[in-house]
Amino acid sequence: MLNLYKGVHFQDCEGIFNSINATILTESDKKEIVAHQKFEEWRTSHREDDLFDAIVFRSPAIKTFQKLISRLNLSGNESILEMGGGYCWASLLIKREYPNTYVVGSDLILSNLQYTNNLEKFLNTYLDEKWVLNCREIPFEAEQFDRIFAFAAFHHFGEKNDFSQTLNEMVRVLKPGGKIILLYEPSSPTYLYDYSYQRVNSQPYAEEDVLVVSKIKQYVTSLKCSFSVEFYPSYEERGFKETIYYYILTKLGILQNLLPCTVNISIEKS
Repeated sequence: MLNLYKGVHFQDCEGIFNSINATILTESDKKEIVAHQKFEEWRTSHREDDLFDAIVFRSPAIKTFQKLISRLNLSGNESILEMGGGYCWASLLIKREYPNTYVVGSDLILSNLQYTNNLEKFLNTYLDEKWVLNCREIPFEAEQFDRIFAFAAFHHFGEKNDFSQTLNEMVRVLKPGGKIILLYEPSSPTYLYDYSYQRVNSQPYAEEDVLVVSKIKQYVTSLKCSFSVEFYPSYEERGFKETIYYYILTKLGILQNLLPCTVNISIEKS
């Protein structure tokens, strides 16, 4: 087990470590938990308890992540933390491709990580650690990870477009020279933020946000980290309207930083 932050209390449940401190849950966290409970009910009624159906349901996201895994720039010996991993299938794909990495999967919801146990058996690949944790209170000592990543999840980690607490924690547990990689995240320029926020929350599974790239850059720069962004208007594995929209963005690149666009962000600690 990795070194834990002083004073951390946790429980071990079926090989899953739980460090959730209920007193620091935000309103957004609470909404996430309620939304997950509703999703669990939907999953049961739609045969999502069947492992094959669960994989098929997530196949578009899995295909997209497989295309983006190179953005992690792995040599195969890194210590890696996935945050907001859900069933942590992305962590399992990394562990399967790079068996010498030390991979820690994490999520806010215990039942998600319990389901990870099924995927581990199916893939015959096992994570080194699984943690239920809050992104604002990561239970590890400083400077333990070479990579910290989130796939289409970081936009859930803020509170009213304030991601400072989460970024502070991620940078704290990152080794010097290590990287935080935020993949497939929704972004918006400042002047379209209100519109973008309303759009992604029109029929919310849980309360969501969109990243204002300039704001993220300004904050991580204050933490003495370097920042780079890749606008990623891929139109594959999307709905009909989104396919048309992102196809246009691929042809008119100048619009990518002027309109809402999916991004990949890399943050490197000095």
